Amino acid sequence: MACGFWKRLGLSRRGKKSREKKAEDGPETLGSVASATASEAASSTTITPPTLPSTTNTPDLLAPAVPPAPSSTTPPAPPSNASDTVEETHPVVAKGQAPAIKEDPTAGVSLWDRAYDVLKEEEPSRVVEYEQLLSRVLIRVSSTQQAATETEDVAEITNHVPNDPIARREKLKEITELGLKHMEDKKISTTLLGHEIVLQDAVAKVARAVEWAEAQVKDAIKDLPYASIVMAGVSLVLPLLKNPAAAEEANRDGFTYVTSQMRYFAAMESLLLPQDTKPDLKDDLTERLVDFYKLIIDFQVQSVIRFYRTRTKNFFRGTINYDGWDTKLQDIKDTDMRLVSRFETAMSAGNLQALKDLAWNAKQSRKVLNDTLVQIRDLVAISRDYLDFAEKLDRRMSDAENRACLQDLQTTNPCRDKERIELAKGGLLQDSYRWVLDNANFRRLQDVQESRPLWIVGDPGKGKTMLLCGIIDELIRSTAHNTNISFFFCQATDNRINDATAVLRGLLYLLVKQQPSLISHVRKTYDDSGKKCFEGPNTWVTLSKMFTGILKDRRLQDTYFIIDALDECVTGLSLLLDLIVRESAAHPNVKWVVSSRNWPSIERGLHATAQKARLSLELNEKSISAAVDIYVRFKVDNLAKRNGYDNNTQDMVRHYLLSSASGTFLWVALVCQELVGLPGWKAQTKLTTFPPGLNALYRQMMKQITESDDAKLCRRILAVISLMRRPITLDEMEALVEMPAGTSGNQDALAEIVGLCGSFLTLREGIISFVHQSAKDFLVQKASKEVFPSGIQDVHHSIFSRSLQVMANTLRRDIYNLSAPGFPINEVELPNPDPLAAVRYSCVYWIDHLHDCSVSDQKKDLQDNGPVDKFLQRNYLFWLEALSLLRNMPDGILAMARLKGLLQGYTSQFASLVQDGYRFIQYHNTIIKNNPLQVYTSVLMFSPANSQIRGVFQTEEPKQMIIKPLMENDWGACLSTLEGHSNSVYSVAWSHDSTWLASGSADNTVKIWDLATGQCLSTLEGHSNLVYSVAWSHDGTRLASGSADNTVKIWDPATGQCLSTLKGHSDWVYSVAWSHDGTRLASGSADNTVKIWDPATGQCLSTLKGHSNLVYSVAWSHDGTRLASGSADNTVKIWDPATGQCLSKFEGERNCLAALYTDFPNSPASSPRPTAYDLEAGIWITYKGKNFIRLPQEYYASSHAVSGTAVAVGCRSGRVLVLAFSEEDPTS
Repeated sequence: MACGFWKRLGLSRRGKKSREKKAEDGPETLGSVASATASEAASSTTITPPTLPSTTNTPDLLAPAVPPAPSSTTPPAPPSNASDTVEETHPVVAKGQAPAIKEDPTAGVSLWDRAYDVLKEEEPSRVVEYEQLLSRVLIRVSSTQQAATETEDVAEITNHVPNDPIARREKLKEITELGLKHMEDKKISTTLLGHEIVLQDAVAKVARAVEWAEAQVKDAIKDLPYASIVMAGVSLVLPLLKNPAAAEEANRDGFTYVTSQMRYFAAMESLLLPQDTKPDLKDDLTERLVDFYKLIIDFQVQSVIRFYRTRTKNFFRGTINYDGWDTKLQDIKDTDMRLVSRFETAMSAGNLQALKDLAWNAKQSRKVLNDTLVQIRDLVAISRDYLDFAEKLDRRMSDAENRACLQDLQTTNPCRDKERIELAKGGLLQDSYRWVLDNANFRRLQDVQESRPLWIVGDPGKGKTMLLCGIIDELIRSTAHNTNISFFFCQATDNRINDATAVLRGLLYLLVKQQPSLISHVRKTYDDSGKKCFEGPNTWVTLSKMFTGILKDRRLQDTYFIIDALDECVTGLSLLLDLIVRESAAHPNVKWVVSSRNWPSIERGLHATAQKARLSLELNEKSISAAVDIYVRFKVDNLAKRNGYDNNTQDMVRHYLLSSASGTFLWVALVCQELVGLPGWKAQTKLTTFPPGLNALYRQMMKQITESDDAKLCRRILAVISLMRRPITLDEMEALVEMPAGTSGNQDALAEIVGLCGSFLTLREGIISFVHQSAKDFLVQKASKEVFPSGIQDVHHSIFSRSLQVMANTLRRDIYNLSAPGFPINEVELPNPDPLAAVRYSCVYWIDHLHDCSVSDQKKDLQDNGPVDKFLQRNYLFWLEALSLLRNMPDGILAMARLKGLLQGYTSQFASLVQDGYRFIQYHNTIIKNNPLQVYTSVLMFSPANSQIRGVFQTEEPKQMIIKPLMENDWGACLSTLEGHSNSVYSVAWSHDSTWLASGSADNTVKIWDLATGQCLSTLEGHSNLVYSVAWSHDGTRLASGSADNTVKIWDPATGQCLSTLKGHSDWVYSVAWSHDGTRLASGSADNTVKIWDPATGQCLSTLKGHSNLVYSVAWSHDGTRLASGSADNTVKIWDPATGQCLSKFEGERNCLAALYTDFPNSPASSPRPTAYDLEAGIWITYKGKNFIRLPQEYYASSHAVSGTAVAVGCRSGRVLVLAFSEEDPTS
């Protein structure tokens, strides 16, 4: 279908092999598409538009070095008595061409040099900008091979154009040649659906046009060394011919006129000023020529600057009048005419004819060029029509995919968070943060090229967050609009934004929103794994890879990362600090601003950034006090207007706040909040009850609450909010806290109740949160007796009990009225009103609060026929449906695992139900997650006949089914199926604590899985062939993999980084094994050898030779004194790894597929007895020689590993099965 689409557009596609062949064959001929550069990821595609009606033929006049063949379009030679000599380097060769003009390269100062110096004196900033642009070509093109037309800021580039005229000529000639050298890309193209689309016929025309200008430049600088003064700029503006829409037509016409006339202009100096010219006439003509040349140079200088000013967003900051190009060009023509007219009587006939011939040839050359440009414009217009539909389709397709990717990446929108924070704090007052803009550290952040992280540190309430809001606004205002500003606000009380992965997701989200091309780094993983790549406990590995890839991308524009409140990053702070330290040193174009409290752990974490700037708010007390004073005056003015204060009251309030604030914004904000709505006479009395200092103020606020009529209600609310895993809504608060009668469902009444809790809480858009982290800290740490009179565990039990009750009253089958059993989760839209609104928090966290209850409460709640038992028997499937609708299935699996853990050792009927429920959710996780209502159909039907959950909810099974699947009576050994590999899985291995599983596959990757949730934590990429073996170090800090690429790789499973690659085997590596102490690593290979490695250095310590066929397996004794190897030569050998000596040899009676596990007794004197696990035709797994599991076809085994009573099986289909069985012999 895709091929048909391209054919309908008239496209032909060239792939990678085509490009590689072209690279081998050499450069393409002129007019063809330039071969793709090494940086091009997409293949090249060409479009051939329909043939245009012939308007103007374009003969070889555009090839100036070759005399044109006679044709109807070849211009007739002008009448002339001059020689018929043809000069090959002339732009257009015709009869009557003037003799070649040659100059000595070592000639002295020319009038062109004088004109250049005069212009530089009169317009210094303009010429300096021009020279900086030329210097950019010299530096960038010669060092990095960038195209001369690439846009980039040259503000910091050193001017390499000398002032000495002779040296300047040579440098400008060098720059001109470099500019020409890198004008090989003669394509007019666009990129669609990942492919480069080239406008084929327009290319040929463009090639001829650019060739024309190139020849003009080369011709001039070859014979006229001072011509480089003008031609250096011409070499940069060749794209004007390549893209006719790049500049105004008048500007382009002037450019082509001056370029084509260059030989004529250059000849004027020698033809108008022969050696025998009279002195007075010569002086007059010299001054006129200098002025004329200055006009020409200035026109080309402004053309170059104008062209680059149009293409870039933040390039030159000089001022040029870009209007009146026609007038500028006419000035040149008029001055030319006046000069010739004034002095033609003093010229010899030969010189006068030579000038006329040069002018005529230039005119004819321009005529042919202009005809070509007309054809280019027409061809481009037609070709663009062809591309319009394709471009729109591409945008629709890529936009939809990118939007889906961004939606899944987003956990929060940091821009909305910033708005919410500013609104909650009464708005951002510019005068309160302006002091930081003059701070040396902040100015250095903007001015210095090297990356220098700025760490803003201060105590609670000092205004760090609002300061960062101000810095963000200032950076957005003052930097170029192609600069990325990405930021994140951590908040400890909100689980969505209080961990390192959330920070990285937020930074990536804003960065990609601002520079969409960078989304390719996210899509690389997202296209394979979907939303799963942003989920799971080790999402950090995936995100950090994306993040690092973006920072290394040369397309990345200047970028600022701002992170507020590092101290409120509850999980993964050390990972985040490590990333900041590492990446800030590696990327000078990326700058960091972070804030936090003055915590030693953060100080240590940032210590490695030797160049970091530390901005302490306490050490800037004067600036902070002045900012707080401004803030006080602002707040008091608002209070005065709102409450009608007279001047005396206003002065008194202002004075008290100024004298008591102690440089703390939060203290001022809290006091002013308490004064809202109080008339002036009450404000004066109330004000004096607020003591200076945050904790003292919190204590006073708490005292007022405890003395109020609503003390009990307020304490209940504060207690519950303090223990929430995330901020909750008013609906959720009503469900979790007992409210007064008459308030149910009344949002206004609930909001009023929240207001009774003083200024501890804020309410924005229906979400309740603490005014500041310090407020929560005070309640939990310093006011716990008032807030939790019966203890924190008692409040947890209350939250658990009310959660259970509200879920039981709310949850039901098909709560969103989806009707269709197969309704996919990605098409579910949130109904309004949402029936799950009040139970969202409870559905996810009810078991967490049960876990935090007292043991005595747990015993009561977890007994047979207790509240949890009743809930599961009545609502379990409804709860699973709700979890799916809430996109929280992984949390449900973890919750059931935690509930099962609470019942460890219990033998009750309820414990059995929970065990069954855990197997139920674990086994059917994928189906329920993707199709919520399948929990009542497929999930029930394909559960074991004796499943307690199936038995309890059998009435929910579809009534239409007459014949149902015949299922086993009990749950099988398979706990879960791990899907993700795209080819056969050849090896699996447990981590030592059995929480993680590694799998190696024929898709060349290693995956690490979380067994609790079944999620893939990370995918390790690096092998170039299938992975045959994986093995964990005993401490779980390293993972080894052996591959058919003949290498062993050692990985850090926490970060996904490859620590080292061990090379030495000459054939496939089939097995790897760690010694128990992790100091040695053994590998068995198809080269018939075993190698022992030092994993710390990567050195091969010894090579054990003796097998006559490939080595399938290796295993260490526990004490590391012996090593066993199993081979396809039907033997097992025992080695002394210290000496490399073979100690003993065991021969099998039949072909040994693999010695996958060797159990060494503790006694070193005993002889080990190898135990082989055979895979009979890949169908039966044998245990102690007996068949015990027959695998269905889709689960045929290719490898397996054992951990206690669990077995992991790698399947040829790419799946991984986890099986568990009892301690008894499962085959008996």
